[in-house]
Amino acid sequence: MRRWVEAFLVAAALAAPAPARANGAFPDSESILTPADRPQDIILVTNFGLISSTDGGKTWLWSCEQEGNVLGAFYQLTPLPRNRLITVTNQNLGYSDDRSCGWQIATGAVAGQSITDAYLDPVTGTRVMAIGVASQIYSLFPSTDAGTTFGASLFQTTVGTTMNGVEIAQSDGNVVYIALRAPTGAPMLGRSDDGGAHFTIHDLSASLGSGLLRIIAVDPQDPNRVLMRFLTADDQSLALTTDGGTSATKPLTINGDFKAFTRLPNGTILLGAGIEYNTRPGLFRSRDRGATFEAVASPPAIRALAQRAGTVYAAADNFGDGYAIGTSTDEGTTWQSFMVYSDVNAINPCLKTYCQDTCGVEVSMTIWPAEVCAADAPVSTGTAGRGGGTGQGGAGAGGSSGTGGTGGTPPPKHGGGCDVAGSPGARSAAVLLLAIAAALRRRAPATALGRAGRPDGPTPTSGSN
Repeated sequence: MRRWVEAFLVAAALAAPAPARANGAFPDSESILTPADRPQDIILVTNFGLISSTDGGKTWLWSCEQEGNVLGAFYQLTPLPRNRLITVTNQNLGYSDDRSCGWQIATGAVAGQSITDAYLDPVTGTRVMAIGVASQIYSLFPSTDAGTTFGASLFQTTVGTTMNGVEIAQSDGNVVYIALRAPTGAPMLGRSDDGGAHFTIHDLSASLGSGLLRIIAVDPQDPNRVLMRFLTADDQSLALTTDGGTSATKPLTINGDFKAFTRLPNGTILLGAGIEYNTRPGLFRSRDRGATFEAVASPPAIRALAQRAGTVYAAADNFGDGYAIGTSTDEGTTWQSFMVYSDVNAINPCLKTYCQDTCGVEVSMTIWPAEVCAADAPVSTGTAGRGGGTGQGGAGAGGSSGTGGTGGTPPPKHGGGCDVAGSPGARSAAVLLLAIAAALRRRAPATALGRAGRPDGPTPTSGSN
């Protein structure tokens, strides 16, 4: 039976346009952004676009994926006044200055590189470090204009050595960390004290053994204290260095997958995971800066974590948990439903025409009712909002610091992630193809811990990275 279905998928792919959801996967959440300087803004990143609210969750708008953010992951948001979204998308770094109405691709020295990770400095809001790979050489590239352009590489690996993550310390912008793996399998942590101009590389194999090291977060008060994710063939561990990378310990090890991280203003750390070989959800809590952890009972299936003013937000399993976003006011002990996919009110007005075909696919999969595709966005969210950028809605009222939006011009039709072209028959074939593909596979969420573990946006202590 499976072979027949796979043969049908191949035939259908040849006969019909690409499905509207670029990855063809079952709908799922990936990360969540709760910027501290925009207390009413929430952005839920899914594998079928962005769902956002600018009024604290009273209304929700959906923006489908476009060519400039197709398969986007590791979303981050600059502080005001720029209000820029950046994402690693299809081996590029993409950015949007108009709340996902349109996307552009970073230029400069990253041209021709496959971008694997990027980190936005939460303090400056303009400094970005990106990792690119070309011809088996990994390079670290700097940007001083929030990812518009990148300068010449600051650091390059030799062939066979991989660079797996980068982060800038909040308390000292001169301190930059990179995670590396040697051809021998040795995990290495590189530290720079001069903004990335020079790195000292520490081999942590004596402390950790052989495996893959990724950066979760640098402590916001102590640039020598770094939480890391350490992967071996048998298990995953939380690794901690308190001396800038000279040595490390493993305070927590699981048979599963670490997926999410957030740090509360009081210092409490929460780690979401799939445990027992990813067969059930796990949540771990530390009240001593990561030195020890306790398991929290009965958590939701957490895809990502964020926090704002002490309230924890979890991107959860919309279908398994019954909500796409849950909240906790007691450090993860109990959870309440905050939003489900069917709460979406309308398509982002600047993309209403562009996203129609994709919206029809979501309706066919019972993500939300058909009325969403035709609905006009509520006036209260049809604006540029607090960022003062291009207006989201047609003739919406003014944002709290911006002027009323005119809605802008929808992006031109192209072969990107939201476009299902052609006749009704072709569109129906694409929908059928997507439904069968969804039954066969489910794309694992591209969690922030898959790269650097900053699921709360550019402010690690507030609500990806």
